[in-house]
Amino acid sequence: MEGKIIIVGATGYTGSALAKLLKKENIDCHLIGRNELELKKLATETNQSFSVCMDVSNEQSVEDSLKNVANDKILGFAYCVGSIVLKSFQTTKIDDFINTFNLNVAGAIHFIKKLQKQLADNKGSIVLFSTVAVDRGFNMHSVISTAKGAIQGLTTSLAAEFAPKIRVNCIAPSISQSKMAKPILDNARIAEQIPLKHAMKRVGKPEDLAEAAKFLLLPSSSWITGQVIHVDGGKINIET
Repeated sequence: MEGKIIIVGATGYTGSALAKLLKKENIDCHLIGRNELELKKLATETNQSFSVCMDVSNEQSVEDSLKNVANDKILGFAYCVGSIVLKSFQTTKIDDFINTFNLNVAGAIHFIKKLQKQLADNKGSIVLFSTVAVDRGFNMHSVISTAKGAIQGLTTSLAAEFAPKIRVNCIAPSISQSKMAKPILDNARIAEQIPLKHAMKRVGKPEDLAEAAKFLLLPSSSWITGQVIHVDGGKINIET
């Protein structure tokens, strides 16, 4: 497949897994993240180009990170960026909501605005990430559910606006192995309990999410747009 897929958050567990899966398909990627050392390592391993974006909520920082692909054929964009802020509403500060929105939503918007023409010119695909907590409603999740709820709204709105030139879809996982979730899953008691709350009796793996993202980015999903796809071990619909 001639062209490139942009992966933002490439050094996270899911972004890294996606880069490796696409490499196996001989698809060129451009990897973007904050950690230059980790980016260099992943780029070398996958033989891909990369650039650093220190602040996804800063328009100039985003623009600078895309300079090297400004004239490239862009086939897809995956925003594999996320955060976990677990607090009671009473203890949250407005900055918790603003900072989480900037990272999860404003960053995605900045990149999409910069890449829209290139994606439209090539019948491209956009993949965003939400969380099962938007639709299920979990205690202590008001901050992240607010931001990811905005991502789901952005997904359906842009899918309508960009059709038929660009497809836009969203993946909504339950808790999966990630840098963000590591402090939670490192707690032996919690790590034992969480799988029992999922029909598939395990925590999600980066490859679970990456496989779904790969499918949505490639032409094999060309009749799918405006969807929020739950990759969550059954959490959204099943109680066991």
